[in-house]
Amino acid sequence: MQFKHSQVIEAPVDYVFTRATDFKNFEARSGTKDFKFARHDNAPIRIGTRWNISVPFRGRGRKFAAELSEMVPPRTVSYKSTSAKYQAALSLTFTPINATKCRLDMLVVAQSRSFATTMVFNSIRLARRRINKRIVETMGEFAERISEDYNNNGN
Repeated sequence: MQFKHSQVIEAPVDYVFTRATDFKNFEARSGTKDFKFARHDNAPIRIGTRWNISVPFRGRGRKFAAELSEMVPPRTVSYKSTSAKYQAALSLTFTPINATKCRLDMLVVAQSRSFATTMVFNSIRLARRRINKRIVETMGEFAERISEDYNNNGN
């Protein structure tokens, strides 16, 4: 199963990358809208840093752990999540368009490793249109917030 989305953001690639990898901000905002994002330890963030994440899906909080698997500033950041039931990867790629604009490409790839997870993934496939719509809205809000912050900071 795979989800892709690209979003143009009216801010330089370095600024967007910095905002997209502001882990302390994500951790501080955790708890809003049933979304939870908590680091395993307080060590500095590096490849291998893990977070416990809980997101609402179909009326239940879905819990999983994610690990930072790649970070090449200001171009790429990737996460992976693996268990006995599934394996998944999220990649964010930042491409400069010009000095004040960039494109953020998101790719999520997930594979089931159990019958129960296959059933969950099948329900996700059935809701694909609604999930894609939610991804587009969320990425659009993220892009708008970053663009506004960049422009309001005197840039």
